[in-house]
Amino acid sequence: MEYTTELLDRTTGDLDTVSLGNWVTVTEYGATKGVGSRQVRAILSHLGLLQEQLEASKSGNTRVARRRLTVDAVKAGLGKCIYPKKAGAFPFDVLSPKGQAWIDQRWDEAVQTMASEIASSPMVTMATECLDGFKASRGSDMTPQMEVCFLSDHFPDLLQVDICRITGASPRMVSLHVNTRADQIRAWKARRAASLPVNKHVTFNPDLIDTQGWTSS
Repeated sequence: MEYTTELLDRTTGDLDTVSLGNWVTVTEYGATKGVGSRQVRAILSHLGLLQEQLEASKSGNTRVARRRLTVDAVKAGLGKCIYPKKAGAFPFDVLSPKGQAWIDQRWDEAVQTMASEIASSPMVTMATECLDGFKASRGSDMTPQMEVCFLSDHFPDLLQVDICRITGASPRMVSLHVNTRADQIRAWKARRAASLPVNKHVTFNPDLIDTQGWTSS
C-alpha cells in the first residue's frame, strides 16, 4: 500500500501530497520471500525487529501476546504499528521501504543461521521431518497448537526453544500450548482413574449363575 504525507509548499502556501513509497504488512513481506506469517515473524524476531508484547485481545476483555515492531525499529523509520479505530479490528504492523531494504540485506543470513540451529541437533532435524511429513499426509494446514501438541506427543524430550524453531511460534505461545496439553492430560487421567459409584445394596452370589451364564430364576 502506498503511504503519502502532505507537506506545505512555502512558496505557494499549498499543501503538496508526497509519496512515502510502498509499505507492506509483515505477512505480505513474508509472502514475497515465500514464507508464511509465523515463519516471517520468527525470522524478524531473530533479527531483533519484532518482539513479543502483551496487548488487548480482539474482544478487549483479555490480553494476548503478539510479535510487534520494537520501539527502536519504529523510531528508525523501519515501520509503523497500526492500531485500527474500528472496534474488533486486529492491530498490525507495516514495513516501510527502508525497513524492507534493511531486512533484505539480512534475510539470507538469518535464514541460514536458523536452519543451522535446527540441523545441528539430530532430534530437532528428525522432529522437523516428522512434522512436515505428517502435515503433507493431512493435505491441510495445522494450527500452532496442533503442531506443538504433535511434537510434544512424539518427541517428549524436545525443548520448548526447539519447538519454537520448528513451528515458528513464539516462546509464550509454545509454553501456553504445552501447559494446556499437560493440564488436559492430567484431567483425562483423573477422570479415567475415578472409581464408578458402587451400589452397596447389590451382592454377588455365584450359586445363582447357571451353566449358560444366565442368572437362575
